[in-house]
Amino acid sequence: MKHTLSCLVYNRPGVLAKIAHTFAEEGINIYSLAAGEVEEEDKSRMTIVVDADDITVRRAENHLTEMDEVIKLFDLQEQELIAMELLLIKVRIKPEKIPQTLQIAELFHAQVIAVSEESMVLTLASEEKRIDGLVKLLKPLGIEEMSRSGKLAVRGMG
Repeated sequence: MKHTLSCLVYNRPGVLAKIAHTFAEEGINIYSLAAGEVEEEDKSRMTIVVDADDITVRRAENHLTEMDEVIKLFDLQEQELIAMELLLIKVRIKPEKIPQTLQIAELFHAQVIAVSEESMVLTLASEEKRIDGLVKLLKPLGIEEMSRSGKLAVRGMG
């Protein structure tokens, strides 16, 4: 079962490695991890998506909360989070396929951010399912390269 963890940490060298090691010790694969500074410059938030059973995740969470670098840790349930992901995707373009590519981009509200004679780069910030849908429709056109941020999440408004 997938868990989305929001981890507020002190922004210090080695924190990311320690957290990743904790999950590895429990045999948990990290599906995605996004980290960045927050409103206070000495702190960062990590949004970590893991796929493991509840008991194993709880063991890892217990180890994490014991670390001096970890300030707060939340296991966000789907109904209580606001989440997005960022996609950059470079597709091959042939002149006859440009209208189709642009139509797909428009359907998903993706933005064209670069174009050359051979390729086009699109970006989309959205939920995971929408990004998956865009990738699925662009795949037959020829994806040259893509990069996904992984889930970014905050606790919901309620």
